[in-house]
Amino acid sequence: METIRIEDIITNASQPRQTFYESSLQELSQSIKERGVLEPIVVRPKDGKYEIVMGERRYRASILAGLTDIPAVVREMSDDDAACDALLENFQREDLNPVDRAAAIEGLLKIMSVEKCAQSLGVSESTLRRHVELLELPGCVQQALVKSYDKSHPAVFTEAHARLLKPLNSDVSSQMRLISKIEAENLSVAELKQLIDAIMEVPQKKEAFLRISLKATEEILKSMGRAQTKARPYKPQTADKHLAALDKAARDLSALIDARIVDYLKSTEMNQILSTITSLTLEMTQLRDALRDSLRKGDDGWKEQYIHCPLCGRIELIGSAKCAVCSTVLRRCLDCGIYDKMYEKCSRSQQYVYMSDAEDPSDTSPSYKCEYYDPRFVAREAA
Repeated sequence: METIRIEDIITNASQPRQTFYESSLQELSQSIKERGVLEPIVVRPKDGKYEIVMGERRYRASILAGLTDIPAVVREMSDDDAACDALLENFQREDLNPVDRAAAIEGLLKIMSVEKCAQSLGVSESTLRRHVELLELPGCVQQALVKSYDKSHPAVFTEAHARLLKPLNSDVSSQMRLISKIEAENLSVAELKQLIDAIMEVPQKKEAFLRISLKATEEILKSMGRAQTKARPYKPQTADKHLAALDKAARDLSALIDARIVDYLKSTEMNQILSTITSLTLEMTQLRDALRDSLRKGDDGWKEQYIHCPLCGRIELIGSAKCAVCSTVLRRCLDCGIYDKMYEKCSRSQQYVYMSDAEDPSDTSPSYKCEYYDPRFVAREAA
């Protein structure tokens, strides 16, 4: 180890660290002013000078600190050995940004095999290739990644984020907008993957996905997923579960509907909810018409007549047999024009239906799904 005059030292243009952050150098310079250079740099003789192999940050910070000489270890080294040692020294340092590291590894791979390089750096070959893949990104994306590792300007755009942008290499503009979105919305790596997957899956919606929040993107994908599901052949075995879910959703929605809400909404909010209701109404109308058409084609002379459940008061079609809410058998005889209350029997079938059965029928009662049912009240007009 020797003390060498700073003016006799030259830098290595091929050294791994190509980016030197000003704030970091100032911090190191202040430390050197107070405590000196605690770890000597490593140099090798070259052309009458000393070329830096390891420690260029310490060298630059020493100049800022006003030093005229610096402690150094002098070694005789070949170009290949110097390049390998320089990268090895920097490889494990957290402040070496991923782009500089990738460029240095690429330089090493020009003078040695992948196997030897991986062995020298103590990493697997797959890890080595993953590092170098960052250089496949456009230059502006690489620069954004370099900038994000400047501690004076902390950013959330990381190496893991950058790798996810590779499928969009042909669309640099979208890559840069995604980087801005990552920083503005503090997107995690998993969230960025969701967003990129959405863009790749539905490219015609790319502009929308780049502008709206991730939550809104998820809602669009769900809506499109529902539309795709509707376009596929329907599976009959799912009908019962579908019916139960649909009925529950309808009850939940009914509980939410309250016209008094309009007194507390802004004009823009009322426009939004009106659009939602209009869209939903269209789909409900299509389902209602399909149900009516199917029922009318049946052989049982179906009529659209509504009655109330005697227990919970739900409005049901008489063809339902039971209330969908409480499963109570719908009461028919007491509302039927041909039921004789005095003799407690049906005037058409002449079958006795006692008052206890007429008021509280079960699925074994004669009135259950009675084919002669003829309500004496005027059926409510269907909506």
